[in-house]
Amino acid sequence: MISKKWLEFAKEDYRVLEYLWKSSNKFYRSICFHGQQYVEKILKGIIEHAGETPPRIHDVNALNQKCQKLGINIPLNETEILFFSSVYIDTRYPPDVGLLPKGEPLKSDAELVVKACRKLRKWIDKHLV
Repeated sequence: MISKKWLEFAKEDYRVLEYLWKSSNKFYRSICFHGQQYVEKILKGIIEHAGETPPRIHDVNALNQKCQKLGINIPLNETEILFFSSVYIDTRYPPDVGLLPKGEPLKSDAELVVKACRKLRKWIDKHLV
């Protein structure tokens, strides 16, 4: 299961990334950011529902490992998890506006995010809600 509070919080990021993806504009940075936020909040909701306080971190890989220790394995693969972990940066000011360690996200990065978030959403709807 997942904390309803965190699930509702995460749904907003999901709706934003879908809206941006369907807009046909090149909002790749924002899609990646909201995708990372969606996954982070889902993982924190799983942790909270398990009776633990979610850590105040943004590292999706570390949050995923904590969920695995609680016996929950989300359907994202290692490449997706590590990508989401690379998205979050502590500052959002130049020269860090690229969002990713390698710079600006590409369309292929946004596609990875959208596919992974859709996969996670389907899994949540089937298994956790």
